[in-house]
Amino acid sequence: MANNKAKPSFDPPFPVEKRLDSTPLTQGVIPGEFIPLSKSSAFLNQSLAQPKAEKISRHLWFAGPPGRFRTLHQQHALRRTIIPCEEPALHLIWHANIIWIKPLSPSLTNYEFFEEYVCQSPELYYLACGYLYSYTHLIRYYSDYRIAKEKGLLRDDISWQAWQSFRLSLDSFFEQHPEYIHTRYHYGDLRLSRLNFVHRLGNFRGYHNVYTHYGPYFSTYFASAIVIFAFASVTLTAMQVALTVPPSDIPMYLAITSYRFSIAIIVAVAVIVISLTLIFIPIVALDFKKGFLANLKLAHKLRQHKCRMTAEEA
Repeated sequence: MANNKAKPSFDPPFPVEKRLDSTPLTQGVIPGEFIPLSKSSAFLNQSLAQPKAEKISRHLWFAGPPGRFRTLHQQHALRRTIIPCEEPALHLIWHANIIWIKPLSPSLTNYEFFEEYVCQSPELYYLACGYLYSYTHLIRYYSDYRIAKEKGLLRDDISWQAWQSFRLSLDSFFEQHPEYIHTRYHYGDLRLSRLNFVHRLGNFRGYHNVYTHYGPYFSTYFASAIVIFAFASVTLTAMQVALTVPPSDIPMYLAITSYRFSIAIIVAVAVIVISLTLIFIPIVALDFKKGFLANLKLAHKLRQHKCRMTAEEA
């Protein structure tokens, strides 16, 4: 019987003899995940998709320069805590003294799975290549390898020799085919605070919210406002002292400048208060809406369950 299956559009970025995972697909599960192969498409999209980064791809330079990847030992040197995270949007995003890194998926080091399920989709292929490309920079030295093992970024059964062989084969591939690297991975470490700022320009909500309650979130805004008010207060006090001299000795330009600056400060205070209110109200409203809708959905499910129980008893 003829094989009607479409030929892959691309080839895996590593040769079959360099693969790190050799689990046969005949087992019917995604290698290393034990999820049915029938759900491979959903799994890959969930594991690799970068919709937020794609929306602001032209402005990623604001959060980090192109090509700036730091190895794991350099992350330690910067005193950053490495947080394993399965959310692809947070891979190589840093905030304060932490950085999120997505552990290396065994399925993407399996040649057969990569060829069968990743190479068929250009979008998934570019994302997977970019993700693997990032790891060629993260783990370059034995110290990086040890950190990766300690943090659970690599499986325990991967040896240092096997990893180096796999990484060097990827390096060779991407040197010849840089066009296969997804736009997100043209950039390495990205600063979360700047990503939030850029993302809010086109979307009210930021890239990622690290706060679980309102206090710490708004303290960042209040801290900036307090600094502005402190400088303004010192300036106004100095102007007030200058204006205590006899009127005949006060230059006209100083009196006019003091008056205008005072009005500007009053306007600035009003603008800051209004801005904080406009930021606070939608956030609270959205959280309330989510909670209210979730409660309605739960109540509906409970009513349906109760009706079914009543029908069964009757």
